Amino acid sequence: LCNGDRMRPLKIEVFDFEKSGKHHFMGQTETSVDSMIRNNGVAMFLLEPELVKSKKGYTNSGTLCASNVMLESHPTFTDFVTGGCEISLMVAIDFTASNGSPSDPSSLHFIQGGGAYNPYQQAILAVGNVLETYDTDKQYPVYGFGAKVMQPNGEVSMVQHCFPVYGGGLEVRGVDGILKAYHDCLSHVTLSGPTLLAPLITSAANIAAGYNTSQGKQKYGVLLIITDGEINDMEATKQALLQAAQQPLSVIIVGVGHSEEFSTEKQLDRVRVWFPNDPFGRDIVQFIEYEKVRPHSLAAAGLAQVSLSIKPNRRG
Repeated sequence: LCNGDRMRPLKIEVFDFEKSGKHHFMGQTETSVDSMIRNNGVAMFLLEPELVKSKKGYTNSGTLCASNVMLESHPTFTDFVTGGCEISLMVAIDFTASNGSPSDPSSLHFIQGGGAYNPYQQAILAVGNVLETYDTDKQYPVYGFGAKVMQPNGEVSMVQHCFPVYGGGLEVRGVDGILKAYHDCLSHVTLSGPTLLAPLITSAANIAAGYNTSQGKQKYGVLLIITDGEINDMEATKQALLQAAQQPLSVIIVGVGHSEEFSTEKQLDRVRVWFPNDPFGRDIVQFIEYEKVRPHSLAAAGLAQVSLSIKPNRRG
């Protein structure tokens, strides 16, 4: 609005809206951000320049009030981490059948080798490599969902919607550990469905609830969900998000594959959670279409969400 200069003169023009598009000019006023803050709610005269010149005794054409004027600060991601806030990554990978068989070169899960990465690997690398710098223990919970899992006894389970990708436990070490666990898991699952996100969000929220954050000990969780299609438990997912919004947690959903299949993810991107005495609410979900963003700006798009979400959660 003022390019960072509170004293910068601002001209505000007021029009009476007309459906025809020929809006009627009602007057203008000059002010500044500084003036609106100092004179919060004080009426500003609307003047029509032609009447000022031609009409004797003309005072104004009405008034404009700017009430509840305040400055809202949006710190950057760097501001948070340099202030001592630790960022902790959690990853959830879609193993539903719509991805295609991992042995099929057209599959989103196809491992190409030779240094080439599939969309799932690229999303993990793009976000993981950035966040790893700000995580002290570099231990990452990695979930899979939408698959039947081979058990140690050789039997195949029913479809699971939140299971550890790593056979040795929930957490792996470093981004390389995430990639290896993902690679190894492909040979131990049968792709199935449907796509349910509520169990993942609930599990991540439970982890975040255990951070025991305080002003002197700040930790923030980021759940990265990589998926290829429609969400089949939208109402349950929304309810899970309402509960998760009370924890230090953001959810980044990266959609891989065909963009026309992401209508439900786009709905979640518009979800904002409101709390009592909180005029801004929390935008806990960021949806990013992989095909439109690609790896070079995937992390930046996701971390923009993180920086916007941390501040509203610091209530205390």
